[in-house]
Amino acid sequence: MIDEIKKRLKSLNPVRLEIIDDSHLHEGHAGNSGGGHYTIIIKSDLLEKQNRIQSHRQIYDLLDDLIPQKIHALQIKVEK
Repeated sequence: MIDEIKKRLKSLNPVRLEIIDDSHLHEGHAGNSGGGHYTIIIKSDLLEKQNRIQSHRQIYDLLDDLIPQKIHALQIKVEK
């Protein structure tokens, strides 16, 4: 899944991209239908001038069809 997320976020031309699988921290919690938990740390000139909502929306749009079946939760950190 990490490779798939990286592939999709490549269109943002990231200078830095780190994806951490946090799924093991959330095993068995209520409401999780099997998708993973991930932290995305990204630095991209394309996101730099956007506010938090705009940059998160752009990332979610790229991953939309993976949520919630393959991705249950995302923590997004955009570095400026």
